[in-house]
Amino acid sequence: MNPLNVEGQNYRDFTLTRYLPLPELQSTWIELVHKTGARVFHVANEDVENFFCLSFQTLPLSSNGVAHILEHTVLCGSKKYPVKDPFFSMGRRSLNTFMNAFTGQDFTCYPASSQIEKDFYNLLSVYLDAVFHPELKRFSFLQEGHRLTVTHANEPGEMLQFDGVVYNEMKGAFSSSDSRLWKKLFASLFPNLPYAFDTGGDPKEIPHLSHAELIAFHRNFYHPSRCIFFFYGNLPLAKHLDFLAEETFSHVKGLAPLPPLPLQPRFTAPQIITSHYPISSSESLEKKGILAFG
Repeated sequence: MNPLNVEGQNYRDFTLTRYLPLPELQSTWIELVHKTGARVFHVANEDVENFFCLSFQTLPLSSNGVAHILEHTVLCGSKKYPVKDPFFSMGRRSLNTFMNAFTGQDFTCYPASSQIEKDFYNLLSVYLDAVFHPELKRFSFLQEGHRLTVTHANEPGEMLQFDGVVYNEMKGAFSSSDSRLWKKLFASLFPNLPYAFDTGGDPKEIPHLSHAELIAFHRNFYHPSRCIFFFYGNLPLAKHLDFLAEETFSHVKGLAPLPPLPLQPRFTAPQIITSHYPISSSESLEKKGILAFG
């Protein structure tokens, strides 16, 4: 086949929109758009460390942690890999050099890398099926998100308490005064935008998230046409596109693009915000004040 190096070139329903040599990096930057609207970015070079990342815009409407809990839950089994934990199963069996998933303020991404071609595409297959065809079982939601558990079972005065991987993770995050300051600063700077919410989840709001809301959030944001596919390394771009065409786009129709976020209206006067954070009852109140400008 002809090399993919001419803007306007079409291959497997992907149209090359930008081809930019980067001699200072000994690489080439290539951008493509699929007919569904999905975008592909590829950094081509001779590096044997091949890397991919699947990225989605995920905009929260509250601090219930839906994006964060979904990031965990999609990795708990999928249509093609219906095992309890394919992500960590691959971690033990794969020759990967990196595997992870991240939830940001307005995005969620799933990166991995390997120096072995077969292993690279095995990882890509697991990730693609996880994000586009997850099982999203209620049990996984309760495990990763939130649930009620009994403390001191079989003892008088037994109590119920909230539990869950993300719930406990965010309890730890909210125990940091610096973390609380950062979250309050964002909420004060962008009160009319999704950045006002804690995408990781506020422990007070996480228990309000339902399993149905999690599924609806996935349906809205985790669609192939709304994904950015990033590749890096010496594996041929055409091979990546072949893989995507066969594994992901064979029966997919595009969705309308997500509307762009509006700009935050300017404040008409300086804002002075006072907030509070908890400390241990045994701690002194001295030198506990924190000041920030934004």
